[in-house]
Amino acid sequence: MEASKASAGSIQVSTSSLDIVELLNQSLGEYTEQFSINGLEPIIRTPPEPVRILADGKPMWRVFDNLLNNICKYSLPHTRVYFDVDITDRDVSLTLKNISRYPLNISADELMERFVRGDTARTTEGSGLGLSIAKSLIELQKGGFTLSVDGDLFKATIRFPRENHAS
Repeated sequence: MEASKASAGSIQVSTSSLDIVELLNQSLGEYTEQFSINGLEPIIRTPPEPVRILADGKPMWRVFDNLLNNICKYSLPHTRVYFDVDITDRDVSLTLKNISRYPLNISADELMERFVRGDTARTTEGSGLGLSIAKSLIELQKGGFTLSVDGDLFKATIRFPRENHAS
């Protein structure tokens, strides 16, 4: 139901000024124990100043929660996970990179489709809706969401116009 609403654009979003670095740090704080249990070391690279975008905090939390949950479930234990926030004059991007615990025998496009999971041999629970919903929620807020797969490297990138350039 939620996937249909998100992809149809019928979820209401109320955008306001949001510091994406602060939201990232808060989200990572919620996952400190899970990262520790899985032996994952977060490497965070962000500008020292606040990085503001126009977004709705509730769906943004949902996206971050989904991505961090996937990282905890599917990353190779005892590896580093990278979180990079980059800014240009016009755009903000947040890139998350991790090494998959399972061979990624699927393309990034296929991973984005509803009900598809990266490895059919996985026995963990999940609907396969997460990345599809995440993309829809980002696009509802005038952002972009892309995935790439290179061997076992999984990379998700979220892009938004910088607040002072959003229109």
